[in-house]
Amino acid sequence: MAKLRIVTSTSDIEQGSTQSESQSQHQYEIRNIPRSEYHDRLVKANLRHRPWLEILDQFMDPITEGYAVHHKRRMLHFDIKVIHMSSSGNIESIIKCLTPTMFKDATSKEGSEGGGTLVIAKDLSRAMIDSLGMKYELEPEFFASHLEGTELWLMGSWESPAVRESPRAPILLPDYLRKSPFYGAQYRRPYHIKGGKEEIIKLRSSETCTPRGVHILSNELPDMFVSEKISVYKRPGSKIEIILTDQLLSKVPPASYIRTPVTILDDDPIALGLRGRSRQVSSRRELIGWLQRLTRDERKYIFDNQEPLALRPTLKIVERTSHMFLLHARYIMQRMLGLFCDDKFPNSLPFFLSVSRALHRHILDQQKLLPYALNIASLRGGKNLAEQIDDFAYLSEDMERALKALEEDVHFLAYMSSIREGRIVGWVSKFAALFLPLSLLATVLAISDPGYTRWVILGTLSVPFVSISTYFMFFWKIPHVDSFKY
Repeated sequence: MAKLRIVTSTSDIEQGSTQSESQSQHQYEIRNIPRSEYHDRLVKANLRHRPWLEILDQFMDPITEGYAVHHKRRMLHFDIKVIHMSSSGNIESIIKCLTPTMFKDATSKEGSEGGGTLVIAKDLSRAMIDSLGMKYELEPEFFASHLEGTELWLMGSWESPAVRESPRAPILLPDYLRKSPFYGAQYRRPYHIKGGKEEIIKLRSSETCTPRGVHILSNELPDMFVSEKISVYKRPGSKIEIILTDQLLSKVPPASYIRTPVTILDDDPIALGLRGRSRQVSSRRELIGWLQRLTRDERKYIFDNQEPLALRPTLKIVERTSHMFLLHARYIMQRMLGLFCDDKFPNSLPFFLSVSRALHRHILDQQKLLPYALNIASLRGGKNLAEQIDDFAYLSEDMERALKALEEDVHFLAYMSSIREGRIVGWVSKFAALFLPLSLLATVLAISDPGYTRWVILGTLSVPFVSISTYFMFFWKIPHVDSFKY
């Protein structure tokens, strides 16, 4: 079983401070972290028989190293919104909880009017897992599956499993998903972040406890798509529903040339806040906006319905971000073909080929997210999904057309590269031809003749030879050579 390196043992904590001041401060902070009943009873105790909980065990363990984010944030960060709804479908209150005590107080009146309660967490920490898990008796697999996908980015940058073995995470098969009370969906959010990979590593280390992968075409380009995940928990017949969402890395919106498609999540500016889409809107804000736009009967129905909670808005988030990725891909393709270049986007065939290769791989990855989201919806008993199936099918076909166009562009770029290489070879051949007169001169001068015969031969041959060589090198053209220009 892979285990991250322990920097402070239990005996060290009991014995007191070490010589290092930083270690002493680290130990002091660990002593002040409350014990987690959920970690002790449901995670660590079951780890031997359920090894896929290893990623959750290490995430909740305060004495392990291997996370770029500060351990205090990973242990104590708290950001949960509790939404109470009455039996008539009215939203009674939306309470933001920043401490476990506030969360306990906010959830103390659940079911007072026969309604339901929706709990939406942003980011994740040991304190949030402990409060949610113990309050609602949630299976550890729910949190472990939400952390799945973060194991290779714990230090901010990607780490190869060959260098350090990553913690094991659950891979949920269809038979498990059909019966489980939770599901998850992944998508990629567009950002416009200057600084490339280095800036992403900093943001992963400071803004979120759940770092995930990112699609970057080039370290010089500020446009990137960062993975996010939504995990939803709802037991059949329960009036309590829990949603886990990821923290935004930045509030800077995507570039203006990556237009935002309008969906049912965007038709009410009040629900998304006064600034609307002028800044990044978190998935939690989108889900709350969706809930506020529902009618009272629809809100009442979501607790009585056997269909998974928030399935449709989650699919809409996946659809919208996929459309934005496709718009970005086509924008990059137009820049390459139109040679709209600058210092960050150089007019270079190797650069174009490198970007095209990365873009092709990213479009394929993005295309895989669509059937995966639909499969999850189908396995979780989603009904009346014909509209979403048609929308995803159209989007998948659009991506397929983009892939074919990109492959044609790559063939064209490779053709241009071969022409350029042919020109270089041609010039090398022309310069090599200059050595032929020298070779002739050496041959003639080697003639052992005391008279002027060799000089006559040299003069007779060199003048026409040089003239003919000069003509073919600098003036003669292949017919229709202009058709090969680019």
